[in-house]
Amino acid sequence: MIKIETNTEFVFLRVLRRVLLISTLLFTVFAAYSQRRTVGELGSRDSLLNRRQERIIRDTVKNNYSAKTTRFTYEKNFKFNDLIFYNPDTIPDNLHRFTDFEKNNNFIQNLGGIGTALRPLFYEGRSVVGRTSGYHAYDAFYIGPDKIKYFDTRSPYTDINATFGGGGRAITDVLFSLNDSTQFNLGFSYSGIRADKQLSFLTRGDRSVESTNWNIFGFLRPKKLPRYLLLFNLTQMKHTAAEQGGIVEAITMPTADTLFYDYLDEDVALDEAESYDKRGGLHIYQQYDLDSVFQVYHSATLFDQILRYNDTYDIKTSTDSLIYVPVNTDSAGTIADRTAFREFTNEFGIKGYTKKFAYTLFYRNRSVRYDNLLLGEVRKDSESYLGGTLRQQVTPKIFLTASGEYLIGGNYLIKGDFKSDFFTARFSRVKAKPSYLSEFYTGEQRNWTNTFNDEVSDNLYGEIKLNTKRLSFRPFLRFNRITDHVYFGPDRLPLQASDDIVLFSPGAHFDYQLSNKWNWKSTTVFSSLSGGSADVYRIPELMINAQLAHTNILFDGKMIIQTGMDVHYRTAYRAYAYDPVVQQFYQQNTIENDAFVKIDLFLNFKVQNFIFFIKSGHFNQGLIGDGYFLTPYFTGNRQSLDIGARWSFYD
Repeated sequence: MIKIETNTEFVFLRVLRRVLLISTLLFTVFAAYSQRRTVGELGSRDSLLNRRQERIIRDTVKNNYSAKTTRFTYEKNFKFNDLIFYNPDTIPDNLHRFTDFEKNNNFIQNLGGIGTALRPLFYEGRSVVGRTSGYHAYDAFYIGPDKIKYFDTRSPYTDINATFGGGGRAITDVLFSLNDSTQFNLGFSYSGIRADKQLSFLTRGDRSVESTNWNIFGFLRPKKLPRYLLLFNLTQMKHTAAEQGGIVEAITMPTADTLFYDYLDEDVALDEAESYDKRGGLHIYQQYDLDSVFQVYHSATLFDQILRYNDTYDIKTSTDSLIYVPVNTDSAGTIADRTAFREFTNEFGIKGYTKKFAYTLFYRNRSVRYDNLLLGEVRKDSESYLGGTLRQQVTPKIFLTASGEYLIGGNYLIKGDFKSDFFTARFSRVKAKPSYLSEFYTGEQRNWTNTFNDEVSDNLYGEIKLNTKRLSFRPFLRFNRITDHVYFGPDRLPLQASDDIVLFSPGAHFDYQLSNKWNWKSTTVFSSLSGGSADVYRIPELMINAQLAHTNILFDGKMIIQTGMDVHYRTAYRAYAYDPVVQQFYQQNTIENDAFVKIDLFLNFKVQNFIFFIKSGHFNQGLIGDGYFLTPYFTGNRQSLDIGARWSFYD
């Protein structure tokens, strides 16, 4: 049982009561003030209000529901007064790209299978400058508040996506949304992953990953208070992974690569180890419009993350010695690591817009808590932020966005974004606190206490767009300078780089329409590392994605066929290894991932609202190489036959 100091609890409750009292008073004043204004002033900006007028027309004509009558947006579009709606994608292009590797344009590192721990190859500046848990290996599988789609539908909308990959891999996605009226929407979504092991497989149902992700979402706009809008969502993810530690031969004989591609018959280092990541919470966003220039908003988030790692080992009688070390001279033991992270955030702000610009100003309070079972103490922080965003329309086709936030005490995030038909550029400078995990951890195998400097990064991306009728050539440049980078070293302990890391990655997108039905698309990226701590960061020197596809559109778009070939190539490099105990990728200097080419053949087929695909994954296995590694000691997906279908209903 965790003991909370009475005085701290009293102060927190007193502050909370005051915040609630002030927000209630403000809301009452704003509601009274707004009664002097008409609903019509906002109709051009928030098209949800205009749906009442459309009802008169719908009642007199035959309804024809489709993707054109169904649309969605995101919370950020309300918050930043950039209310853009999107229609569901109904074309079959690239439906076959269902694995985590393909969904991320092949620019990630994972353990080979779907649902396994992953990290992006390119450095990404932190989006949270305060404390985080430090456990991010399964972030990509959590559908959080920022990913929730809020629907505006004229009829019930259902979208079902089911994929059955070779080797016992299955992904199921279900989404349902219903508007009771223009005032209320409710929906839910479910995502499930069930994947059998592709290494050391025993029998059907011998799972590598089991993941369940669900959420409930919707909006409320009271009929008698049309200037008020509430968005809400409840999210939950439970992700369980069988940790195998890697192929024994690859760990013990890293140069004998002919022994690494027996897949189901491979010996692995761990037999019963399991990682567990459960996370989710409740989120609301509410806004009240006094007029277009002055609006108020509030958002609140309660988020919990629970992490566990469980295993029993005997170093003398098994291959556990490849992963674990004896504790107190005892060769056998049990690992039952548990870490909990909680975050409670309140944000209050004002915002508005004119024809040429939109602005947002906010204050955010964030209370975080980190509880490592064996650490013996609970770490708590209360963070206060000030920030804002300004979006300027320079011309009808040129937009500038500047935003920033300051964590009182010294950390900050500054971002700039330029968009035009010819050129796009993004820049950010981030000064972020080290994660809790990197500084405070006690486990059965290892423990540490560190005091690291804040990590600082400058991040730039620029792209030039050169388009003709048949050709699109878009050269780009990615640049990162990282100071005081925190990483996990070869001994699997957190370290801090002593000097700068500079990542320079120029490249180009090249698309060419060979004929009316044949298209070629490719992306090439070169990467180089420099700086005093360049050896700390790992990335392939060259990566190429390419697709040759034939597309045929029949019966006015009611039937579409896309078929072709995907190719991915990357050069050899010393990739990060993976430590399952703390879910961290760490620097290793033992084994080099060989260069490889992966080729997939695919067919995507659409008839009305039904889309089907069939794919031969890693078609070239045995023709060009026996296999490949994405992470040391873990092979990528073997050759497989995959099928899947997506079916959408609009009534």
